[in-house]
Amino acid sequence: MKNIIISDVTLRDGNHAVKHQINKHVINLYSKFAEENKIDILEVGHGNGLGASSLTIGRSKVSNLDSIKIAKKNLKKTKLSVHSIPGFSTLDDVQQAIDNGVDIIRVGCNSSDIDIIERQFLYCKKNKVESWCVFMMFHQIYLNNKYISIVKNLKKIGVKTFIIMDSAGILLPEDVKKIFTTLKKINVRAGFHGHNNLGCAVANSIEAVKYGGKILDCAIRGFGAGAGNTQLEVIIALLNKLKISKQFNVREFYKMSDNFVGVLKKNKIEYKDIFTNPLSISTGLNGLFSGFSPKIKLFAEKYKVDPFDISDLASEKQLAAGQDDLLMNIAHNLSIKKNR
Repeated sequence: MKNIIISDVTLRDGNHAVKHQINKHVINLYSKFAEENKIDILEVGHGNGLGASSLTIGRSKVSNLDSIKIAKKNLKKTKLSVHSIPGFSTLDDVQQAIDNGVDIIRVGCNSSDIDIIERQFLYCKKNKVESWCVFMMFHQIYLNNKYISIVKNLKKIGVKTFIIMDSAGILLPEDVKKIFTTLKKINVRAGFHGHNNLGCAVANSIEAVKYGGKILDCAIRGFGAGAGNTQLEVIIALLNKLKISKQFNVREFYKMSDNFVGVLKKNKIEYKDIFTNPLSISTGLNGLFSGFSPKIKLFAEKYKVDPFDISDLASEKQLAAGQDDLLMNIAHNLSIKKNR
């Protein structure tokens, strides 16, 4: 039996779905659920991780520090993790997380910031805390196989775990098979973080496990950016059915899935159920960050332009998460062009 690690991102990636307004009550309730139901790892914090709460990106209802403290007091066997994107986060943010009991620092990586992320990994190593490399917008370093040299170089400085984050939801099962077969040959521990823009998040996750993946990022009801993440309760049911991991009490996950929207509404958190809408499909095909979908819709309405035109142009410019101001510029320029 394979030991598949479930990393629950509901309280971090899910923050994207509610404009970072998850409150203390929800963090407290859900962290208790994670512990009681033997979730291996629970991730908390702002959707973009440590240091990201801002007017530009979106302010968190609860600070990263308070999120950590609330969850930590409820977790004994379940490990606590945070997302750390160098540029948003500093080493001081990382140290604060370590000081308050975080077990795993998930360092967000893209192809342009390898030197910066190395500093965070070495800092974590010095402080004897586990750190993982999370390849955001992975498709951008996939087709040219650039990820292979990055993995090998980071392995040399002691990085052992690599998460393939399909931020755009653009990967297909055949891609996942190729990626995880390659990572297995390099002899590193690998995991998968799916987004559902093209409806493949669950299938891709199972394919990852089939070809050597050890970690799956999931969220209750797929609660996450854009079209959402790999749906936790579906993965739990499939792992039970396929007998490829420890057995979970799937009924408890069904109950949480059914009750979760009610919990959000009771706490006056604005929420629209997640599904793969046409704009999410467009951002997926265009290789854009899944969390851009609501921003594209907002700017399209504000400037009275076609949201799919914004998506296409954003793809041409290869915009990354956090570049909301450039999305707005695209919409503004389209409006000027339209009204000439």
